[in-house]
Amino acid sequence: MNFSDIPGQSNVKQDLRDLADSNNMPHAIMLCGLSGIGKMCVARAFMQYAHCSSPRDGEPCGQCASCRQHLSFNHPDVHYIYPIVKNKAQKIELSEDRIDSWKHLLDEYPWMPPEKWIEIIDAGNSQPIIYVNDADNIVRGEAYSSFTSKYKFFVIWLPEKLQPAAANKLLKVIEEPTEGTVFLLVSNNESEVLPTISSRTRRFNMHPAGQPLIERYVKEKYHLDDATARTVARLSEGRVAKADELALHSGERNEFQKLFQDIMRAAYAKKPGKLREIGDAASSLGREKLRRFLNYMTQMARENFIFNMRIPALSSMTPEEESFSSRFSPFIHHGNIEEIVSRIEEASSHIERNGNSKLVLFSLFLYIIPLLHKKAS
Repeated sequence: MNFSDIPGQSNVKQDLRDLADSNNMPHAIMLCGLSGIGKMCVARAFMQYAHCSSPRDGEPCGQCASCRQHLSFNHPDVHYIYPIVKNKAQKIELSEDRIDSWKHLLDEYPWMPPEKWIEIIDAGNSQPIIYVNDADNIVRGEAYSSFTSKYKFFVIWLPEKLQPAAANKLLKVIEEPTEGTVFLLVSNNESEVLPTISSRTRRFNMHPAGQPLIERYVKEKYHLDDATARTVARLSEGRVAKADELALHSGERNEFQKLFQDIMRAAYAKKPGKLREIGDAASSLGREKLRRFLNYMTQMARENFIFNMRIPALSSMTPEEESFSSRFSPFIHHGNIEEIVSRIEEASSHIERNGNSKLVLFSLFLYIIPLLHKKAS
C-alpha cells in the first residue's frame, strides 16, 4: 500500500512519514475519523514505509522482502486485532481464528466499511467485539522482540469495540510497551474509546477527502465520464468506501430512482394491486441487489426529510432526485420518518436472512401507505 493510493490526508501522511524517518516513534498512535475515509489504508502504508528497507520519494519501494510480506498480509511484525463474534461450535475464540476473512476484507474492501465485515463473518444481529482473549494474546505477544524489523506493530481496528475488561488489560502495555513495540489504533468513533486508552495515544484526526480528489479517484479507477464522476464524488460525502460502492453500481441509481418513485406514487395513491406488481418485479433483482435498493430507499427517505429544511448544502441527491423530492418531500416528516426507515431496515434484515422477497416487499409497501398519509403532529 502506497500513501499515493489514498486520496487526501496529506498532512497526516507526511506526519507519519516523519515519525517513521525519525528515532522518536510514539509507542501508541490512534487514527481517528469517519468510517470509509481511508484510515486503515493510511495505517498500512505507514507500517510498510516504516518496515521498508529502501523507501524512496516518500513511499515504500514495493520490492524488498518486507514490502512483499506487507502486500500479502504476512509480515511477521504486524499483528491485527479486530472485533469478532465468538462461535464455539466453529472454534472461533480469537481474532486470528478469522484471519482468512480478515485478509479478504483488507484485500477486497481496503476502505474497511464495517458493514462488510459484519457480512463477511455472518454476524447477523450479533455485535462483533474484541474479547479479553485477544487482550491476553497481545500482552503475551508484546513481550517478545520483533522478528525482522525495528518496529513491531499491533493494529487494533475499532478500539471502541474493546470489552471493558479487555481494554483495562491493555492499559499498562500500551503505556509502557517493550522497546520497538508500536500500538496502532484505527477508530471510527474515538468518543467511544475508553478514555484511559485514548489518553495513552498520539492522535491523528483524519477527515473526508475533498470532492475534486474523490472525482479524480473514481475517474482514474473506474473510467467514469465527467458527469458521473462528479455525481459520485458529490454523493460520496468524502468517503472513499462510499465512492467505490457508488462507482461500482453507478448504473443502478437511475434504476433504483425510478423504482422508488413508482413505489411512493402507488403507495400515496393507495393502490395495493400496483404495489404487489412492483414488488413481484423487484423480487427478481436478487438478494444483494435488492438489499442495495432497500439501502437506497432508506437514503431517499432521509434525504426527503432533510430536503424539507431547504438547505441545499445538506442534500446528497442528484438533480433528478431533487426534482421528485420538490413535490414528494412534504409527505416525509418528523411524524413518520423514523417508522418508515425502521420498516425498510426490517425488510432488509428479512431479505438478508433469505426471507420470501415477494412477501417481504409487499408487506413493506403496504406499511408505507398509511405512513405517507400520516399527518405531522
